[in-house]
Amino acid sequence: MRQDVPSEWVDRLAKGPLLEGVPKPVVAAMLEDLTERHWPRRQIVMNPRESVETFCVLLEGRVKITRQNQQTGRELTLFLLGPGDGFNVISLLDGQPHEVTAETLDPVRALCGPVAVWQQWMDQHPAFLGAVRRYVDRQIRQLGELASDLALHGTMTRLAHLILRYFEDGQRDPRRDLLRGLSHEELAHLIGTVRVVVNRLLRELREDGVVDCRDGELQVRNLHKLLEIAEGHLRKTGAGKNLE
Repeated sequence: MRQDVPSEWVDRLAKGPLLEGVPKPVVAAMLEDLTERHWPRRQIVMNPRESVETFCVLLEGRVKITRQNQQTGRELTLFLLGPGDGFNVISLLDGQPHEVTAETLDPVRALCGPVAVWQQWMDQHPAFLGAVRRYVDRQIRQLGELASDLALHGTMTRLAHLILRYFEDGQRDPRRDLLRGLSHEELAHLIGTVRVVVNRLLRELREDGVVDCRDGELQVRNLHKLLEIAEGHLRKTGAGKNLE
């Protein structure tokens, strides 16, 4: 058990996606019972069996949550997680293994504890239970958007939706950094295609002056054109709120 919890950890996580709205004294008390863990880049940090044993909240770095076809090797990234995100929240709620894999995209630091302890906190702290429910709601909406994209739209439209999802109109949004420095192969996993297709699509977008890539970060140069490509299928929350 940790004796002293750095105040910056409490501040960071209390503003993060998982614990947003939970009073800081409650967050601080919870963190005292968690263990700090570190993983290098490109390491599997959780498999389906482990998802029912341990739950972690990210302090630093990014983790991707994926499903893979073992026969073809094709991979689909369901979620990109950053500081303040938790994995795997589905197993936290239902206690069942979730057939996904969590892999680090950067060196990662996280705070982890037994699933049973997190479940006890949900019983003891209504604010935490409410925060978890809101977090799950957001993930369900994101999965719904992914399913809709895969079923209804072509790859260029799906790429436009991905870029817009992490774009904040003229503001510096920490969620934008989730796409920072990702390879074209990783971007392909996010929209259900392959690297060569993403190479071609991004080249077309750059040639048309829609996006640019500098220092490993995709930058929107012509928002109007990008919105046209997205065919108006924007979320009513997040980026879409500022772009309607």
